[in-house]
Amino acid sequence: MRILHQDAHLIAIDKPAGVLTVPGRGPRAPSLLDEVREIAPGALPVHRLDRDTSGVVVFAATRDAHRALNAAFESRRAEKTYLALVRGDLLKPTRIDLPLVEVRGGRVRTARAREKGARLAETQVTPQERFGAFTFCACTPRTGRTHQIRVHLAAVGHALAVDPRYGEDLPLRVGDLWSGAPDPCSIVLSRTPLHAAGLRIPHPRGRGWVEIGSPIPDDIARCLDLLRAARRYGDEPV
Repeated sequence: MRILHQDAHLIAIDKPAGVLTVPGRGPRAPSLLDEVREIAPGALPVHRLDRDTSGVVVFAATRDAHRALNAAFESRRAEKTYLALVRGDLLKPTRIDLPLVEVRGGRVRTARAREKGARLAETQVTPQERFGAFTFCACTPRTGRTHQIRVHLAAVGHALAVDPRYGEDLPLRVGDLWSGAPDPCSIVLSRTPLHAAGLRIPHPRGRGWVEIGSPIPDDIARCLDLLRAARRYGDEPV
């Protein structure tokens, strides 16, 4: 467990992919909250990331801090930045403001006009590096709906490079990213490539802001290395 920030009021953890933020339903599996409570027994979750999403997660160390941090998220004062590897060539910054509605099985979809239960949602998506068949982009959600970034990206034709719910279910292999690479059949990415890279939030004590960052994880970094090599050698995926 990598601690990104810790003080008497909050703890920020660099969550690895494949780990639950809090215990889920069904048979109990270890969660990040369980690990955090080994060093801060009174820790309380403030927000969550999907199991396969990596990056910054904040826990409150006290109940007063929990109330303050929850209020910051609910009032949209928490500024979040995600990094994502998506399919297709995203040409320019795009604001996606499609309302969302939850459906059966934990899925989310874009809502039809005036559909009951629809919730407003907004995501700003900005390309960082373009590779033809893939784009590495930064995503800034203005709201915090379930699966918001994943659904919004899929809705505009740029689903995450791997996404069993809203896009392609198959893992990425080396050859998918760089056809001329050695060992092209090796799997390089088998989870949704979404990473909570940064969080800026008012400190619960009211003393300015806390800015927390998380480096790109190894699997996404490896994908970018392969795509850059393909571009350098003229073997970009199409």
